[in-house]
Amino acid sequence: MFGGAVIGLMVGFLVGMFGAVFVSVTVGDGMALITLVGCTAFLGAVGAAMGAGSGRRAAAAAYQATVPYRSQAGPVPPYVPPPLFPRPELPDPPRWLLPAAAGAGVFAAVALPEAQVGLGIVLVAMVLGAAALPAVLRRMTPWTVAFAVTAYWLISMAAVRDADWLVGILLVAGAGLGALAVSGAGTGWLGVVRGGASVLLALGPVPWFLAQPLKRLTARRRVLPMVSALGITVVLLVVFGLLFSSADAVFASYVERLTTTPDWAESIPGRIVLFVLFAVLLAAVVLVALRPVADPVGPDTKFRVSRSVWLVPLTAVNLLFASFVAVQVTALFGGNTLVLRTAGLTYAEYARQGFFQLVVVSVFVLAIVAVAAGLLKVERGERWVLAGLLGVLCALTMVVLASALHRMNLYTDAYGLSRLRLSVQATVWWLGALFALVLLAGAARLTGRGSGWLPRTIVLVTGLSLGAFAIVNPDLRVAQTQVEVRGPAKMDSDYLGDLGAEAVPALDRLPEPQRSCVLAAVVEANGLDRPDPWNGWNLARSQARDLLAERPVRKVSGCPDLRASVED
Repeated sequence: MFGGAVIGLMVGFLVGMFGAVFVSVTVGDGMALITLVGCTAFLGAVGAAMGAGSGRRAAAAAYQATVPYRSQAGPVPPYVPPPLFPRPELPDPPRWLLPAAAGAGVFAAVALPEAQVGLGIVLVAMVLGAAALPAVLRRMTPWTVAFAVTAYWLISMAAVRDADWLVGILLVAGAGLGALAVSGAGTGWLGVVRGGASVLLALGPVPWFLAQPLKRLTARRRVLPMVSALGITVVLLVVFGLLFSSADAVFASYVERLTTTPDWAESIPGRIVLFVLFAVLLAAVVLVALRPVADPVGPDTKFRVSRSVWLVPLTAVNLLFASFVAVQVTALFGGNTLVLRTAGLTYAEYARQGFFQLVVVSVFVLAIVAVAAGLLKVERGERWVLAGLLGVLCALTMVVLASALHRMNLYTDAYGLSRLRLSVQATVWWLGALFALVLLAGAARLTGRGSGWLPRTIVLVTGLSLGAFAIVNPDLRVAQTQVEVRGPAKMDSDYLGDLGAEAVPALDRLPEPQRSCVLAAVVEANGLDRPDPWNGWNLARSQARDLLAERPVRKVSGCPDLRASVED
């Protein structure tokens, strides 16, 4: 134990000296001292633990050689505790894994730092996909292709759209779809959840997955001695260089000039983190692709109940929905005379009231359909009755969604669009597509064809809906309707100033001084006053800069205070 501690302290001190000098140059002297003490203490503790372990093994071997079994002849086998982190069962890593992971890490370290989200993240996603392709090809399916293409479409919108809230949603959805494509899971809802999180779950076994190729690399006779020689050389040069610098001021001035940190070196720590992160991420993707697909199977438990238990509630709910739909047809689709006379509200106020309640109603209906179709066990004749009631309920709910969408359209005609209103409108269209898929799945089950395709189809439709929403260009639509409907006198300049660069063409049509006031806020919020590097190129920002170059923003001494809420 003592010998291991001494060796660990010596190695820790040498490593700590090297790390301390590097940290002192890049961060500061305080962190350098912490690095030196931390490395020395940590490696000293590791050496002590290794020495203690070797001592225990030697004692166990001596005990095994001297003490026989009580019941039979022979040495007593030593007790071997189970490992704290047992090695999981993993496939053999391919030979190209290590260079591919290193290449992906290097590319990410070059393409991502010092830029806004843009072309760099799109290229990194392309490199990750291309590097993992040989592992995915072994069990490629049409679902894999559909999910992968949709995922890359969503991620590529980061080079087209500038709105942070939208780009963040697209990147998360694209990453989930990409993981689902690689995993091949998704025959059930549990499989969809597991497939979407498969890459994250695979990060745990990655150290064991990379251990074998790293061991092969370090097993070569020339690699490890060369690395050791370089490390010892660097440590010695640093130690003696510091001593000579403190002994002679002239020599210290030359050393200072030589070791002055260039501008690009300030980003080295961040680039190292990106290198490790994306190298490990690619290894996790390859591991998911090589593992056999195992969709988790949920409990297939169904309950047989009396017909009246589900027949009476579903019939009553259908009658209630039919009554509400009839009122909506009269009130909203038939004109506003009855609304103004009965409700005592303006048409826009009536349209605003109850919109979110109608959306919540549709979500509850999906839950009712899922419970009734998944948990109720009925006879063959009752199956048609249950399917008919659920089908009528879904059809009526689609009419309710149409009513909610009509309400929102009336309201936006009066007050214009906002990000929330446009997002809710898109959600209503998505819910309508879900109900249409549920109706198709119910019809397929009645004909005996099964509905195992429904979870994957819903996920794919969701991804395509997000891509279509990005193409609609939400921030530009919001700016257009606010300028056209609210006008300069009633618009909320603070709200419009937070929009992305996509909104610049619409805001450019404002009269002065409102135009320059709002665009100045947009320029500051989105960094349009400086060009993007190659890895941060973005189509919306590029077009906005071209437009502002033709018609620059004027310097306005006092901007008018226009803060009328867009939620009026």
